[in-house]
Amino acid sequence: MNVNIIITQLEPGIDAVTTPNDDGTYTIAINNKLCEERAKKALLHEITHIKKDDFSSFEKASLLERMLRESDYLNQELEDINFYWNVI
Repeated sequence: MNVNIIITQLEPGIDAVTTPNDDGTYTIAINNKLCEERAKKALLHEITHIKKDDFSSFEKASLLERMLRESDYLNQELEDINFYWNVI
């Protein structure tokens, strides 16, 4: 899996967002105002959405977010992901 990471300005209160791309890759935008620790947590959170295939789920986003926060899924292995960082 290939993931493009963009560090950029996002709306206040939004740590990160993920977009599935037409070519099967994903783009994760991370808020440039976050400290390193919080940015890493936001990245892992978004990766978890990708790995759990939440983008094809019919569940409401708020329910998916709550389920993800309550799970232990963030302790996953990331070996199969190629990261490409971009700062804009």
